[in-house]
Amino acid sequence: MTDTGKKVSVIKAKLSKPAQHIISAQVLNEFSNIAYKKLGFPSQKIVSEITAFQTVFMIVPLTTSCTLRAVAVKDRYGFSYYDSLIVATALENQCSFLYSEDMQHGQVVDTLTIINPFI
Repeated sequence: MTDTGKKVSVIKAKLSKPAQHIISAQVLNEFSNIAYKKLGFPSQKIVSEITAFQTVFMIVPLTTSCTLRAVAVKDRYGFSYYDSLIVATALENQCSFLYSEDMQHGQVVDTLTIINPFI
């Protein structure tokens, strides 16, 4: 199994557990960009994938409040702006955990704990 295949299996297993899963509209935008540019997905495939996301995740919009909080998160923790926006959106939606392979596993940001699902 490829590294990507292993990651997909891990994510599917975690999402099969009962919980409310939230995803930011920003993440859908980033997925779409990568799907077009790196994966070469046609538009119809991207629409299909986003529709599937909606069956698993509650999609939350970006708000001015999230944007302002992202600036504060960036200043305090030194994340990139777009990572700060993901963190801020999770905080604004009272999430306890944020799954990310790009941020430090176990780091606590206010009331949010970052978890790398692949370790």
